[in-house]
Amino acid sequence: MLRSIQQGFSNLAKANPLKNGFRFENQNLTWTFGEFDTHSSAFAYGLIEQGWKQGDKILFLLGRSNTSETAAAFVGAAKAGVTVIPFRSNNQNEIENTIGVINPKGIVFSPNQLIGETKFIEVLKNLVPEISQTQSGQILKSSKFSNLKWLIHTGFYSYPGTYKFRESLVYASRNFNRLSLPSNTGPITAILKNGQLQSYSYQDLVKLSEKVSGSQHVIISGDPQTVTNFSIVVGGLERGYNTVFTGGDNLNKVQKILQYYGNYSLVVDDSVLGEHQKLDVSNLQNLFTTGDVNKAQDIFQKQAIQL
Repeated sequence: MLRSIQQGFSNLAKANPLKNGFRFENQNLTWTFGEFDTHSSAFAYGLIEQGWKQGDKILFLLGRSNTSETAAAFVGAAKAGVTVIPFRSNNQNEIENTIGVINPKGIVFSPNQLIGETKFIEVLKNLVPEISQTQSGQILKSSKFSNLKWLIHTGFYSYPGTYKFRESLVYASRNFNRLSLPSNTGPITAILKNGQLQSYSYQDLVKLSEKVSGSQHVIISGDPQTVTNFSIVVGGLERGYNTVFTGGDNLNKVQKILQYYGNYSLVVDDSVLGEHQKLDVSNLQNLFTTGDVNKAQDIFQKQAIQL
């Protein structure tokens, strides 16, 4: 029988509500499984209150520092039956083409993330000029992207036609909750590959995460919004390990974080595997990489496993 993300998560959260489940080092933030369940559900309720339906698609264009928002929004969208599509590009034309192909109902983005030398909020204003004519609380109507209705950003300032991430959260009371979450067993994330969406269900992500099971902590360094890293989040919800996002964009920062953990597995990608002296890291149980295996092995002096 297929399990939904609510079933896998709720069982763990009920059994271990006070156990530390997620650590966001760059934001100095720790959430228990119970707290993560609450915050991710708040995003799910926010989407449902906005009118999102099962099968709708949401595009993630988030910065590497938005680790808690990335994790909570991914799980929250999955709880609401919405498919998350992570994407990263430094090319405005590629971003425009991707939005056109995916046709998302909404975008979660980091407004100050640089695309070349331009902040993403300015790029978005050029792509969707209707933003400036849309009042707060109104649904966006784009002539170029007909399905695009909601723009949710992680910044502190208000922009016309957008919603702040924290204002999109609905913390529903257990006793007076008029909203309900669907039992979604369909796709919860997808990637654009050769012009087509390759979808993954909750079960698919659980399977992908099997390699990293067995550690007390699983530490993610590099891009937090990838299907592989989403699978590690799902694995933590199923198996109860502590998922740690470093938010570090280079190994100097990552190494300082690693010294505080014992019995950990580390997941790295090429974004942090730059030029660096060899590291002899203690307490590293397993090394996984989504990028260059030889480079990872050379730097960490540890046998690397390709994810």
